[in-house]
Amino acid sequence: DLEVRVEAVKALVEIGTQHSLEPLTKAVRDNDPEVQIRATDGLVNFYLPGYARTGLSGTLRRAGGRVAGRFTDTNDQVIDSYIEVRPEIIEALGWLVRNGATMEARANAARAVGVLRGRAALADLLEAARSKETQLIYESLVAVQKIGDRSAGPRLEFLLRDLDERVQATAVETAGLLRNTGALPALAQVLGRTGSRRVRRAALTAIAMMPDPSVRTLLAGYLNDRDADLRAAAAEGLGRLNDPADLPALQKGYDQESSALARLSMAFGLVRHGRLEMTEFSPLQFLV
Repeated sequence: DLEVRVEAVKALVEIGTQHSLEPLTKAVRDNDPEVQIRATDGLVNFYLPGYARTGLSGTLRRAGGRVAGRFTDTNDQVIDSYIEVRPEIIEALGWLVRNGATMEARANAARAVGVLRGRAALADLLEAARSKETQLIYESLVAVQKIGDRSAGPRLEFLLRDLDERVQATAVETAGLLRNTGALPALAQVLGRTGSRRVRRAALTAIAMMPDPSVRTLLAGYLNDRDADLRAAAAEGLGRLNDPADLPALQKGYDQESSALARLSMAFGLVRHGRLEMTEFSPLQFLV
């Protein structure tokens, strides 16, 4: 009986001890999306207390055979790196990423894999990123970011030109976070062609995270841009390149900058160039 299974999963999540993990892992493979979602959130809740109340299961509503919920916009939760998750849990969640009863169940499983740093399910996430479901692609990208396996970077480059702004921006961010230097030419193209401020900022920030002499001229061109976020990204990138020729421009920018965000990045660039004095208005003092 479906109602009994749903209530049983709710009770197991509420109990929340290690003894709930085995039955919840089995419940992940149930054929009902509500059971799958509640079991997923319950597993994460054991390692990240409170997750079940704020996750997708906290917003679930059933109308006949249809189960719907609302994903929260914030997706920055992740367990500490020293916490070890049972392998069978990651395996079950990876299976659900591929085989969930609904898109919501699959996307929720992808989010859970990211929260639990489930490296063993990386292949499942990469496969899900090739689906046609925007929410699933987005959750898979963020999960890959949290896992941080750089080998995944090249396999996600095709999403740099995705038509959905949120997916494209997240794919661009992922390329930078995973230090995918092979994507630098594609990122430069995205930067030059996009009409989205969000994507443009993400593209320049990603380029700035991968210092390479080939992008020095590009970064320097944004040091005086009207957008403070772009000026900040340019300053950080030039700081990481550490070319002495950029020191005067960074110093001028630091002295004249009105945006606190961009000025902080200018200070970072100057400190990277060796400005380590601790006077009242020095870059290092500002960073501290």
